Amino acid sequence: MKKLLALLLVLTMTFSLAACGNKDKDKTPSDNKTVSENETDKDKDKDKDTEESDKKEKVLNLLEITNIPSLVTWKATDQVSFQVLGNIVSGLYILGLDGTPQPELAKSYEVSPDGLTYTFHLREGIKWATVDGEEYDEVTANDFIFAWKKLLDPKEAAQYAVMLKTASIKNGADAVDLNNDIVIHEQTLKDLEGLSVDNYEDTEEASAQKQYDEAKVELEEKITKQKAKIEENYGTLDEAKEKLNKLIDNLAVTAVDKYTLKIELDNPVPYFLDLMTFASFFPVSEKFYNEVGADNYGKTVDKFLYNGAYIFKEWKLSERHYFVKNPIYWDVANVDINALDYRVIEGPNNDTVVQMYLDGELDSAGLAGENVEKYGTRPDTVQLGETTVFYLDLNLNNGALTPTKKVLRDPRARKAINMAIDKSYITDVVLGNGSIPIDFFLPKGFVSSAAHDGKGFRQVAEDLYGGGEGYNKYNPEKAKELWNTVLEEQAIDKLTLECIISTSESSAKMGTHIKDELEKNLPGATVELVILPFAERLKRTTNGDFSMSVGGWGPDYPDAMTFMDMWVTGGAYNRGHFSSEAYDEGIEITKSGELTAPDKSKERFEKLVELEKVLLEDNQVIAPLFQRNRLALRNPKIKDLTLQQFGADYIYKWAKLED
Repeated sequence: MKKLLALLLVLTMTFSLAACGNKDKDKTPSDNKTVSENETDKDKDKDKDTEESDKKEKVLNLLEITNIPSLVTWKATDQVSFQVLGNIVSGLYILGLDGTPQPELAKSYEVSPDGLTYTFHLREGIKWATVDGEEYDEVTANDFIFAWKKLLDPKEAAQYAVMLKTASIKNGADAVDLNNDIVIHEQTLKDLEGLSVDNYEDTEEASAQKQYDEAKVELEEKITKQKAKIEENYGTLDEAKEKLNKLIDNLAVTAVDKYTLKIELDNPVPYFLDLMTFASFFPVSEKFYNEVGADNYGKTVDKFLYNGAYIFKEWKLSERHYFVKNPIYWDVANVDINALDYRVIEGPNNDTVVQMYLDGELDSAGLAGENVEKYGTRPDTVQLGETTVFYLDLNLNNGALTPTKKVLRDPRARKAINMAIDKSYITDVVLGNGSIPIDFFLPKGFVSSAAHDGKGFRQVAEDLYGGGEGYNKYNPEKAKELWNTVLEEQAIDKLTLECIISTSESSAKMGTHIKDELEKNLPGATVELVILPFAERLKRTTNGDFSMSVGGWGPDYPDAMTFMDMWVTGGAYNRGHFSSEAYDEGIEITKSGELTAPDKSKERFEKLVELEKVLLEDNQVIAPLFQRNRLALRNPKIKDLTLQQFGADYIYKWAKLED
């Protein structure tokens, strides 16, 4: 379920359904108007006939609370982008209603006895569609190869390049690591270039000039180390890029013929077919990409091709996203919904959304806060249990050095932050929707171990380390003690912690609670809340321009590794730039090393449990907040709309509307 990435805090997301055009939503907002005096009765009759025709169409009216960051498969990193891509582009496989991978563009496949070679046979005659629903060209094996290799282009700085390593595609791991080294080095060079004394303010402890000088020295040291590593292994930076190009050329993904795709792995991956349902592994037409140009591809709906169940017809920022059934989709006969009509309202008030449902304007509405108690027992209430967790991202080393980052580098300070927050207030009062407070990272109910008699991850963590409910739990007195010790050692009396939150109503309430708790329990701490749109929040956390940020993470495939490999050195979603050689080694042996052998499943599971302990109890890399649950009111006419546990939240291909 969409690595966000950092994930968007979607607490009030709703969708509604109507026979096409409830409240004129089948038209663009600018088209909503009364009949003018100049219009004839004939015009009115024509409009009436059109409306009657439209009512026969099945339209799902949806609410989205943020804009779409990217439609480019190798650049997409977030829940919103993955949701859209999962419905307009088809990969080899698609998640079914039961959450298992079902054949999509692959009509069949074979896997070698050792589990190291997959051969997929594509459906012949599948066509890419333009925004107008016209045929463009066939979908071929080369479309997959082109898109997958773009993940490794350092110019793209694709944060999901790691998926090639996750899939253990031969030559992929080396290419991902080298690409990562190049991207990080070039970003550090940009950080140094953009460094300015104007970025700092004089404090009682240090002048702006002194802070700037320290940051400059640190960046220069980083650059020296990065350059030395590249030169030791590859020679110059240009030679490293040349080596990367060779690795990309030799990525073990080949087109046996136009409709046959062969993939060779370094080691068996039991969840390989699940990975093939994820947007990073979707195809892209190289011919079309070159025609429209790299700078234009995916920027507008007409600069994109569609082979999924829907075509993206209208993309109006902060206003409307409109999708129609793809007329040349290979399985169009089994797609029931004719259109998806999203209204984009950033940060809607939950009372407003619920009232719209009660007034008949929406056919589904998420419940939060007091509305859970008020409406949560209605017969049209549905539970949307999730394996998504939210947390405070803490900036240890990303970007230029600041006094705040110096404090956050100390694990005792990070533990103090986690122990200072009463998280039950967030779940019970702010959300009130069944979400649970957490001091762990791997969610409850996600994965279990057959080698441990079917016990879940949290149960095994309890058995091994007493970590079933997590680590460094709420303890304001201990938090104060740890915090004071760190500040005394660094000769700091006061510290400002900037906390980035999203634009939603619930996020604002949660941010206020975090601010109150930290300022109450951590002497000398001042918390400044910064409310940002999702895209801007992603940009700032990626660039290291933050001290704390509320983020979230949901699984991309059904294995604990989808959470744990985030925190390797240089990981694209390791926003705070935590680095531990021991942690990296632990991930390596459980991802592609000795513990991947089928007879090592027990040891592998226990190692991953140990790594979570290292991540939280020992280092407190993040401050976990809650595992999300969603409660919603939903029109019972909506059938077969299942919240998926990974990948796109909803696959609308399966959805049905009863008459």
